[in-house]
Amino acid sequence: MKQKKTSLKIMPVKKAESFQTTLARSLRHLKNDFGACGLKLSTEDAAMTIDQIKFWADASLLPAIVKIGGPNARNDIKQLVSLNIDGLIAPMVESPYGLKNFIAAVRDFTTPMQFGRLNKHINIETVTAVKQLGDILNAPEAKFLDEVTIGCSDLSSSLKKSGEDRSVLNLVARAVKKIKSKKMSVSVGGGIQPEKIDDFLKKVQPDKFNTRVVTFDVVPGQKYGQAVAEALRFEILMLEHDARQGFITRDEEKFRIKELKKRLK
Repeated sequence: MKQKKTSLKIMPVKKAESFQTTLARSLRHLKNDFGACGLKLSTEDAAMTIDQIKFWADASLLPAIVKIGGPNARNDIKQLVSLNIDGLIAPMVESPYGLKNFIAAVRDFTTPMQFGRLNKHINIETVTAVKQLGDILNAPEAKFLDEVTIGCSDLSSSLKKSGEDRSVLNLVARAVKKIKSKKMSVSVGGGIQPEKIDDFLKKVQPDKFNTRVVTFDVVPGQKYGQAVAEALRFEILMLEHDARQGFITRDEEKFRIKELKKRLK
């Protein structure tokens, strides 16, 4: 009887270690072979818990940036700044006032040293935000920003158009150009697909792009179809891990993996 109990205790540990080794290998592959430069976690669209974010921030081989629940999501900021993270992203910044709230909230929950160390990003993801982009970039608080991300899926939804609509792509390209004119790093994301990424990057010319979780530096002339496919496969592994750990439900795991597999096709 004792031998059976010992066997039952050992097997789950071996499986867990093997799975985490697979995750680490996948992440290392993304970093070393495809130029992945960051891991993007989120309490907003991904609804990650603080414990879940802590696990990935500690385990990641890449800098971890966390998207909070909104420009003034103070409870998120308060809990996150003590973790092993490299920065914060404020979603749905649509005006200079939204940017001001974000910067003030980060400052309120950090020491001057922490405030300086943390990367501070915002998302531009609605037609209202694009219209206000010039005012946002000219606001006094913009000097504290390290990066601006354009969320193409939400932007196209706010316009009630497909993300592949030429007018949407032109709008994104103009926004990227405006941000870069301020000598500020700009990333694009939202519904990134392997077979379409290279044409998309050629059109909008950002400094970086991101899938839901993985961020890549853009090197002119480099092809990124395989990089995106590998990132989506990593995200599937990530979901499987989080379901095993109880961070997400099995239903959420199945639904999100189904969506990722559609993009891999």
